[in-house]
Amino acid sequence: MAVHQSRVLKDSLYTFVAWFFNGFASLLPRKSSMLIGIVIGELVAILSKRDRERAINNIQYSLHVGRGEAKKIAKLCYRNVGKNLVEFLQFSGRLKKWIHHDIAIEGKVYIDRALDEGKGAIGVSGHLGNWELLPVVLASHGYKGRAITRELRSKWLNKFVHQHREKAGYIALNRDRSVREALNCLDRNELLGILADIDTKTKGVFVQFFNRSAYTPYGPIAIALKTGTPILPMFIIRQADNKHRLVVEPPMILHETGDYQLDLVTNTQYFTEIIESYIRRYPEQWIWMHDRWKTQPKTR
Repeated sequence: MAVHQSRVLKDSLYTFVAWFFNGFASLLPRKSSMLIGIVIGELVAILSKRDRERAINNIQYSLHVGRGEAKKIAKLCYRNVGKNLVEFLQFSGRLKKWIHHDIAIEGKVYIDRALDEGKGAIGVSGHLGNWELLPVVLASHGYKGRAITRELRSKWLNKFVHQHREKAGYIALNRDRSVREALNCLDRNELLGILADIDTKTKGVFVQFFNRSAYTPYGPIAIALKTGTPILPMFIIRQADNKHRLVVEPPMILHETGDYQLDLVTNTQYFTEIIESYIRRYPEQWIWMHDRWKTQPKTR
């Protein structure tokens, strides 16, 4: 009951913020909008006692820091989420300015080389920085593609988010109904974005994530093994001045032994380690409140 009430409160807050700020968010000065984002993030933390405590515990266990330091990181984490929400509402109004002045791209050449092969490219990332900006930035640079996402609990908020994403220039695919559309995307030599760092109900395998068994979707690997499509790890990082840096890593060199199940596990572990390395560098920008280790072998 308490969990349900907490979810209702959070969903209601996100819905209210989206509705209230949507009309004028793009008009707010950059510094003011980020201050508002901080307030929203801290309000979410206050209303999410259970999730906040989970974030602190996850940080302590994963990063081997004391509770005081874990609280500081968790606070910054919630602030980042608040900033992300405000920036999301500013996509349509500030997009061109962001692309040209506030977002730097490193490793763009890896995307171009991958697409030169004619099999599309799979961008694997995590919920780090402002992950919603990642496909927006790529679309604004002329790269066509799709991003696989999950449906939100609130139907109104889900519709609002999808419409806002389309205005920003990219199309989201429902993760539960996306296999055929994802393959079509790659057949057209486009980019396919997949966030692969959360506990999920989709098909996955258990790999080590911060030295704990974590159920992880193997979709990117399954597609790559089937199609030969390159996988490019990519991440967008918030800078101290609230500008952003999009980093594209070289393509993964997949381990292919002929044992399909072994290859799924080995390569899923491979990209999970890359994601973990970025989270360790920028711990205040990941979603530690997520119940990442909820699913365990004995529960499936």
